[in-house]
Amino acid sequence: MSGSSAGSTCSLHSHGLTINPLDLWNPLPPPRTCKKAAVWTTEEEGTLLDFLASHLSQASNGNFKKVTWNATAAHMAHNYPPGPDNGNKTAELCEQKFKALKKSYYTIANLKSVASGFAYDDKHGAMILLDNANLWDQYVKVMYQAHKDAKPFRNSGFPHFISIELLLPSHGQGQFI
Repeated sequence: MSGSSAGSTCSLHSHGLTINPLDLWNPLPPPRTCKKAAVWTTEEEGTLLDFLASHLSQASNGNFKKVTWNATAAHMAHNYPPGPDNGNKTAELCEQKFKALKKSYYTIANLKSVASGFAYDDKHGAMILLDNANLWDQYVKVMYQAHKDAKPFRNSGFPHFISIELLLPSHGQGQFI
């Protein structure tokens, strides 16, 4: 009898179950281990961009290699150690954050262009007031597919515009290019 109960205990453990010592017939689910989400502050984003700027020579066409992302993650962990309210900023998360910041950069570049019809300020955003709220709503909602990413910048700026611009390869523009 002891041989068969030992076999069932082993079987339960092999399926990731924990045995409740008070009730051998109802195993408990395994304890959950949740990683803390990485929360980025504006200061941390600036540190990320500054580190990438110092390693710009390692970029190829505006893209950094895996070794640079690993060094970036180590730099972020050294300067901003993970805490109870903030997870570890891994190489993958650093790369994803940079991609998100580039996406915001291109959205802002579009807002700053003459074609958008908005005055944009890096500190205050598009500065939408009552007199131009309808134009903004049309820009964001009616043309939703093209300008959906502009919504957060209605009255909120993007402090990293110039930093990201320095990290991107220059693209020629003009009639003869």
